[in-house]
Amino acid sequence: MDASALTIFILMLVGLMIGIFSGYYLFIVLGALGLLFGLIFWGEGVINLITLNAFDTIRNYSLLAIPLFIFMGNVIDRSGIAERLFHALSINLGSIRGGLAISALLISILFGASTGVVGATVVTMGVLFLPAMLKRNYNKSMATGVICAGGTLGVLIPPSIMLILYGPAAGISVGQLFYAALIPGLLMGFLYIVYVLVRSYTNPTFAPAIPKEELAQYSTKDKVIGILHILPVLAIVFAVLGSIWFGIAPPTEAAAVGAFASLIVAAAYRELNFTVIKESLYRTLQVSAMVYAIIIFAGFFVSVFMRLGGGRIVEQAILAIPLEKWGIFIMMMLIVFVLGLLMDWIASILIIIPIFTPIAAMLGFDPIWFATMVCIMYQTSFLTPPFAYSIFYLKGVAPKEVQTSDIMRGVWPFVGIQVLTLILCALFPEIVLWLPNKMIGN
Repeated sequence: MDASALTIFILMLVGLMIGIFSGYYLFIVLGALGLLFGLIFWGEGVINLITLNAFDTIRNYSLLAIPLFIFMGNVIDRSGIAERLFHALSINLGSIRGGLAISALLISILFGASTGVVGATVVTMGVLFLPAMLKRNYNKSMATGVICAGGTLGVLIPPSIMLILYGPAAGISVGQLFYAALIPGLLMGFLYIVYVLVRSYTNPTFAPAIPKEELAQYSTKDKVIGILHILPVLAIVFAVLGSIWFGIAPPTEAAAVGAFASLIVAAAYRELNFTVIKESLYRTLQVSAMVYAIIIFAGFFVSVFMRLGGGRIVEQAILAIPLEKWGIFIMMMLIVFVLGLLMDWIASILIIIPIFTPIAAMLGFDPIWFATMVCIMYQTSFLTPPFAYSIFYLKGVAPKEVQTSDIMRGVWPFVGIQVLTLILCALFPEIVLWLPNKMIGN
């Protein structure tokens, strides 16, 4: 092992850890470290790399889906669909224990399948469901955990921004990743619901049902009409995924189809006006700029890191571990988990993809399966402090009586379910590979 490369690797790793906890924006930390080490150990040519990396990122056709899906999520968020679904599922499921929590999870699944944006789902569910659950004496940890975990389902259930980012970086078809992640995402949502039901019925005070006299004011007709509000969301989901699955459009064009469909739905609900479009575009520009900044500077940092031998050091160290292929796989998943604890998922995923992808190939793992497993593990990064974005999103809209400690206690059982889903997909790879193989076969 090259001693100089090892020294540079250690210095860059230490610099990254210091930068993460310094409080500066992560893209600034990554860009500054890449530039500093590039100038010292590479030369002035590293400056050109920043420009080239920025142009390559902006010209990347697959990444155009990101602002389109973000715009779609913002339009849906402002169209009133979530409020209507909240009312419909509340009166239909409110008679069972944990009914509001299950409603929140079902809507999170629908939103995950129509936007792929974690923040939008968590904030919307937090505004709608958290006050309602607290009003009906739900356990604070249960209520907050359900909303945070439900929001992360958008990481797996396509269209997912994480999958859109992962595909081009690993040289994998985004469409195939969509197929692969769908069943694990739905499985995880199902396990969440099972957990809520078990906790609710083993502890009657944990998530009580809505009183019968309150539900009596709604007729069967009201309940049926309420359920029909699911159809517009399903239409948007079908517009995106249907256009991909039936070969009408690849993921990037499907994102444009979904954005257009969200505008049609908003117009149908008479919620489409200049203010909605302006706010949706502004928020889309804001979030997309942040995402692109991290992609550009994380890519720059990784390029310098790999050029100076860091990737080779990590690869040699992992392959030198005296473990079989599954032992090394567990080690890689633990590294993913730790990186998710310490830094933003976009930056960390761009760092590990060029390092772990060739290692996984050498160990004989299917690239689609391995990519999906990494994304399943990265879901934990949204729930595990200190960089637990779902917790931050929810705390920003939660009532004052909800403390951060309540949310943290609530998310850990769902982190366990995410790890359980990972184990199930490892034991039964067809959970991941059946649908991609089926679609290719057709």
